Amino acid sequence: MNKEAIKEQLMSILKDGEKTAEAVKLGIEIEHLVVQQKDFQSVTYYEESGIETILKKLLKKDYAGKYEGEYLVGLTKDGMDITLEPGGQLEFSTRPCIHLAHIQQVYEKFLEDLLPIIEEQNQYLLGVGYHPQTLIKDIPFNPKKRYQYMSSYLQKTGKYALNMMKGTASVQVAIDYTSELDFIKKFRVASFLTPLFYLITDNAPIFEGEVYDKFSVRSLIWENTDPGRSGIIKGSLDKKFNYQNYAEYLLHSKPICILENGELIPVGDQSLWEVYKEKDSLSKEEVEHLYTMVFPDVRGKYYIEIRMADSMPLDLSMAYLAMIKGLFYNRQNLEELYSASLGYKDEEIRSLKDAVIEQGYQAHFRGQELGSFCDRVIRMAEHALEDEERVMLKPLKELILTRETYGQQIKGSYKKQGFEGLKGLIITKKSQRRD
Repeated sequence: MNKEAIKEQLMSILKDGEKTAEAVKLGIEIEHLVVQQKDFQSVTYYEESGIETILKKLLKKDYAGKYEGEYLVGLTKDGMDITLEPGGQLEFSTRPCIHLAHIQQVYEKFLEDLLPIIEEQNQYLLGVGYHPQTLIKDIPFNPKKRYQYMSSYLQKTGKYALNMMKGTASVQVAIDYTSELDFIKKFRVASFLTPLFYLITDNAPIFEGEVYDKFSVRSLIWENTDPGRSGIIKGSLDKKFNYQNYAEYLLHSKPICILENGELIPVGDQSLWEVYKEKDSLSKEEVEHLYTMVFPDVRGKYYIEIRMADSMPLDLSMAYLAMIKGLFYNRQNLEELYSASLGYKDEEIRSLKDAVIEQGYQAHFRGQELGSFCDRVIRMAEHALEDEERVMLKPLKELILTRETYGQQIKGSYKKQGFEGLKGLIITKKSQRRD
């Protein structure tokens, strides 16, 4: 295949993702860490009463299993999917839906199934962005081959690549687009708001066993994972970033491993173009896999993934989802943010991300404190939502007004109370955090 033919096949995924205005929905993925109650040490996949044991106990609650060889690595039930991240992080996702209350109900149903198992084993389920006690070297990879290939490759590309894979837990939101122009606008706005999203969801108070004295360790980790496949995509704010631009980004990326006849094949340091230039065509499954082998802050596929948020307690996760809906599914808000973004380039947003790590809400955004811009953005979302969803947004709005992140608040509690101060990270069946 020549480059144009490969690009056309890559672009077909984005074209197929277009929805009608009436059919747009939101999707959410919420990752969790499981820890021991006695000392907040992380529960890993293979240990007694470990992650595989938890999955096996969920099988008894009418979940269907997904296996890699003899190992249980995922579950599905009633539109819910439970998958594993490399270090055993439990990820929940459900069918996309436009109604936030329905998404929350499905998530709470999953918690009703899961939490009795966790509690019976004297463990906690945490909404937190990074392991609170266990060091990354002491966490084994789960048995998925994909992660073996990724770890071999990525530990050569960035000093925090293994921390990203085994240590982080996130909330990721997927939004729909109706046309290539709508894709361009939403992708650009999401990239423009990257520093803000990293800041307001900062919830990783401890990094490698020590209190982290800056902001958004998630941003720091991703910036030191692999420059070619993480962070802000080069050019995404320097020009109108359309389907062809995204396909070119993939074409020059290094896929680490490819899918061939249902099997994963490692390809070392070759680019996608080098791997496939002698092939006649790609299957849909092969192309879909290639989209999953890059990890930028904002990622395209059949939807746009917004990937900057730390995992959080239930009410903050739902508030963040409400904010995304209010900003991206209100035409006036989207147009206003798109117009504002046109004056910015890649490098300025990257610099603001660096400033957020050091200064948090006090980072300056062209002479304005970022905190003031956060206030403006949360008001825009609030005005776009219906009453019920506006109530859902409230915990995040109130948190922003404090000019502290939730991670900062937990740090303060931990310094005063030790492990007791980490209990605000525990996910319960209730929407409220433990204060």
